[in-house]
Amino acid sequence: MAWKDVYELLYSNNSSLLAESFNANANCFIRKEHKCGKIFGASKSCFIACPTDDVIEPILELISEKLTKVGIEPIIAVKERAYGQDIFCTKICGKIIESRFCVVILDDTIKDSSNIPNPNVYYEYGLMTSLKKHIIPLQKEDLKLAFNIQSYDTVKYNNKNIGFELDRAIKEAIRITEQKKKIEKDITLNDKTVLRKLELAGFVLKEDNWFLNPVIEDTKFKGFGHNENDFYLYLGKIDSENDFIPYVEDLDIILYRTEKIFNELTSNLKNLEERKKHFDSEMEQEPLKRKIPTHPAIRQITENQDKINKLQTLYIGFIINPILDSTKFLEKVNQICSKYKRYKLIVNEENELIINDISIEIFDSNN
Repeated sequence: MAWKDVYELLYSNNSSLLAESFNANANCFIRKEHKCGKIFGASKSCFIACPTDDVIEPILELISEKLTKVGIEPIIAVKERAYGQDIFCTKICGKIIESRFCVVILDDTIKDSSNIPNPNVYYEYGLMTSLKKHIIPLQKEDLKLAFNIQSYDTVKYNNKNIGFELDRAIKEAIRITEQKKKIEKDITLNDKTVLRKLELAGFVLKEDNWFLNPVIEDTKFKGFGHNENDFYLYLGKIDSENDFIPYVEDLDIILYRTEKIFNELTSNLKNLEERKKHFDSEMEQEPLKRKIPTHPAIRQITENQDKINKLQTLYIGFIINPILDSTKFLEKVNQICSKYKRYKLIVNEENELIINDISIEIFDSNN
């Protein structure tokens, strides 16, 4: 089971890009059963949220002109069409995810001397914020921001300064997003690199015939064994924030399944020991049967006991991209693991992963 999301590989229209990047939104965060597959920052575009007001048309034209000059495609929400498609997904959310950065025009509609904020614009602004996009907020200098965003760094424009302010803000947006992309590219590891580093440290990737394979086969985890130290490891690899929720969901089920297998092994062991005990009793009562080969239960007992011993302590490991804030994720993971006693949580500290006194340099120290 590859660490890359199965959905990404099956449903993406750009498999070559996905092969290089883990930063895809697998599932819709609003409609939980809806598949997404959009890749963050996949296009050189800028999503522009604005009210449907003819007054701002000159501003939209100016923004579009300046974006086009620097090779950024302007995507204006109110002008996009999505005939026969899911409007929110195709026209709004998907475009925001794929955009390099965003612009939001917070100009209210003036009606009967009253300012009327556009709810769609503020909704899209909130969506951009939750998706951690770089945003250029604009508002005419004679208007006031809503109280809950007054502390945000908003460009207050007028007819004289709009050109200069846009040039400055767009240049800064390109610089910041380029830098972020470079950091993510430098620090994200492909699967082969991680697997080789683990192999050099003595870890063996478990095959399909592993007795614990049914536990992880439909999850994002991989299974490893360390023959020299005789223990097992479920390992997850987190490259973007979009991996946090799937891994939490997968962790819950793999621990449940592991406990189920452990209990089945324990129950089977008791039955096998009873069969052996009965067999030994017969041997004592009928000496002629002593020439009978060793009872099969003895071999099965040994195999079951070996599996049970290895499950007494099982490691749950995560390799997490150091640029991510994993605090809440790890709190949830610890909460799930605390339901049981046999699991030890292992997480990389910056570039190093330490498991049972085995140190693995996951990320190169110069990253």
